[in-house]
Amino acid sequence: MLFQFLGTAAAEGVPALFCNCDTCTRSRRDGGRAVRTRSQAIIDNRLLIDFPADTYGHVLKNGIDLIGVSGCLITHRHADHLYPTDIDMLRQGYSHLPEGYHLTFCGSAAVGEFITPRISGALEKAGTCSFKEVAPFEVFEVSGYTVTALPALHDKNSGPLFYDITDGEKRVLYAHDTHFFGDEVWEYLTKNPRRYDMVSLDCTNACLPLTYIGHMGLEENVKVKNRLLEIGCADSDTHFICNHFSHNGINVHYDDFVPLALAQGFSVSYDGMKVVV
Repeated sequence: MLFQFLGTAAAEGVPALFCNCDTCTRSRRDGGRAVRTRSQAIIDNRLLIDFPADTYGHVLKNGIDLIGVSGCLITHRHADHLYPTDIDMLRQGYSHLPEGYHLTFCGSAAVGEFITPRISGALEKAGTCSFKEVAPFEVFEVSGYTVTALPALHDKNSGPLFYDITDGEKRVLYAHDTHFFGDEVWEYLTKNPRRYDMVSLDCTNACLPLTYIGHMGLEENVKVKNRLLEIGCADSDTHFICNHFSHNGINVHYDDFVPLALAQGFSVSYDGMKVVV
């Protein structure tokens, strides 16, 4: 399994559009891994995770052919993870698709409220695109993967989910945007044992102490890691990665955060990062 991080920032990006804070100033100056676009990932160049407005830039920068993508998991309907307007680009004239092409979006009912109006009509009639509504703890198939939707602790109105994804040999956990997992998730993982080869965790706050529910920082990431190890869902070979950063966090600059994360057994994502799982 080839997992690639296409974008690794929170809604405002790093550097943010209208900001000259120290993190944004340094990131703008240094470029490279310090610059982060809105979060998105892709597995084996055929399963997308999230569909932000930055998708077009991600495709160009990473040489991705979206005709090879048949599924897209949506974590929630906040604009930095779902930009439904670009679904219109599947319409005839905007695109010239090969015969039989079909893209399936998967997400919660709240996500469907944003996507379904874009699909109904021409796309639905052409059979080009569809939406699959999934519920927490539902297991489903998409693009050759078995996926389990897990409930995220985030804005309830956004229909937040995070995803357990396996190809039958390797298994990854992509947990964004969410707080430290709820009791029902831990109960589910304990009763339904599995081992993760890679775990990507929301680290929006980096080293800033968390004062709200909805995201995590390094301290919470360590707690999740330890709990996964404790219940047997991870081991010494599991690759733990911090991802999804805001300029509002502390030590967010890539060069600053890498040694801090490494000391806790984590790698740090960057835009374009590839992981062979």
